[in-house]
Amino acid sequence: MANARPWLAGLWVGWAMLAGSAMAAEATVGPGGPPVSYRLDSVRLVVAHAPGRVAGAPARRLALSGGGPARLVVGEAAHTFAYPADALLSALNGLYRLHFFALPPDLTRRPSVFLKDDGSIGTSLLRLADRPVTTLCVYLADYEKCVRFTDDGPEALRALVNQLDADADRRVAAEPPG
Repeated sequence: MANARPWLAGLWVGWAMLAGSAMAAEATVGPGGPPVSYRLDSVRLVVAHAPGRVAGAPARRLALSGGGPARLVVGEAAHTFAYPADALLSALNGLYRLHFFALPPDLTRRPSVFLKDDGSIGTSLLRLADRPVTTLCVYLADYEKCVRFTDDGPEALRALVNQLDADADRRVAAEPPG
């Protein structure tokens, strides 16, 4: 019986090592989340602004890629410009910090509750159809996550998109004409 204890301890340690390595081999960050490993050239961020019913406001689309130049389209004008890998990694880190991959895909509906005549509470969803809408899509290898939001969407998400837009505008302005 004295020899059984070291054998059981060895079995326990072996099982724990196998379980630990299985957990370390997870392919995604959380259920349905992005992959834990992917190549830089498989990364794309796309920010699309739809002006809603704002008269004269142009649509805007920014595409950042780890595999080539970035592209900004405002109305009919298209601009291609260099976007460094460290800036793209900074944007990705910002998305992870704000838990982008856990956000629902559509934040353009505003839920509210109301009291019915019978004393029960009802829920309604107000769709903000006439408001400008921004869609941010992240592509990491075969993984895709898009989130639609209005100007009252999550502050951290709006701030990140505003930063990406401002950075793209600066880089386009700095590019030599041609």
